[in-house]
Amino acid sequence: MKHREEDIEFANQILAHRNKLDDGQVEKWMDEPGHVELLKELSTLHGQYVHVDFEKERAKEYARFEKAIGGKSRRRIMTWSSVAASIILLLGWYVTWMAGGLSGERSIGLVEQAGSFKPGSNAVELILDNGEKVVLDGKGKRIGNDVVSGIRDDSLRGLTYVQAQVNESEELVYNTLKVPTGGFYQLELADGTKVWLNSESELRFPVRFAMNGRNVYLKGEAYFQVKRDTMSPFRVYLNESSVTVLGTSFNIKAYKDEENIYTTLVEGSVRFSEERGGEQIVLQPGMQSVWNVESGKTEVKEVDVNQFIAWRDGRFVFPSTTLEELMHQLKRWYDIEVKYQAPEVRRYEFRGAINRDMDLRKVLSLVEKTSNVIFNVQGRKIYVAIKN
Repeated sequence: MKHREEDIEFANQILAHRNKLDDGQVEKWMDEPGHVELLKELSTLHGQYVHVDFEKERAKEYARFEKAIGGKSRRRIMTWSSVAASIILLLGWYVTWMAGGLSGERSIGLVEQAGSFKPGSNAVELILDNGEKVVLDGKGKRIGNDVVSGIRDDSLRGLTYVQAQVNESEELVYNTLKVPTGGFYQLELADGTKVWLNSESELRFPVRFAMNGRNVYLKGEAYFQVKRDTMSPFRVYLNESSVTVLGTSFNIKAYKDEENIYTTLVEGSVRFSEERGGEQIVLQPGMQSVWNVESGKTEVKEVDVNQFIAWRDGRFVFPSTTLEELMHQLKRWYDIEVKYQAPEVRRYEFRGAINRDMDLRKVLSLVEKTSNVIFNVQGRKIYVAIKN
């Protein structure tokens, strides 16, 4: 079923900002059966699971999907104005995600080849203060050396530290946690702060915090749940910038190969500071600061935070993502190299949500089916071109 652009926008508002809409207007809109179906299709984008008897509906939804991807729907997705293709992409990912895979999936491009293409599986590594490297396998072992003891690597809680009394004259001892391509890891710092590290990320932190401040250093992406301590601010240092908090939950994305640093606040309050111009911005829940490393300019906007922390729960969510941004995320997770044979495809836009344990070939196949992009997989290199 095709949906009008204004109906898609209204459904998007219901899922993202229901409290801002008039109840009567929403009820009248929901009276239309087609609008209910639209809401179901869009629900995965916002991480909201609308109840569906999937075993009963699966055949019907898949038939709609197969019918929709035929003929004219195979075209590029540029903006919300490309309504049908956007919905097809979202519905395709919705069915695959909820059903755990599609049977009889047909190939359009060159990605459906023998064998699987799962995320990278390199081991997470802890580097101790003396340079010793410890591979973390979650088997419950204790880690330590002459300076540090009582670190535990557990499959359920990740890496945990125990805070001991600190003498102000005592030199801080730092450890570094490195998460490779395709990796993910959780740790609990000595003060009780919990941190989730995304793939290709690195966190340097003290084994025990000083009494007058808690400072850590991040490269990549991490989600923080900071233990509140008004006497000891928590600071995350980034590339020429930092984030200061007292007690809150927030996400930071600061990869070296991206031009922006993103700070997304879930709850509490944080202050983003950039060193170059001395600008300081206090964020409120639901707000995001985007600092451009090259220009030094900062943009602040309201966002649906669930879209930016979905990776912590094992999902990719693409609210309105260019192909280049999408491939950046896939590159870090599947350990691939991307080559663009047609530079203009970098700007194509996509929307959807998938599980991060999905085989890469299925992900690429879904993108092919809903656009005029074609992928050629050669080893771990992905060549991106336009269909003839």
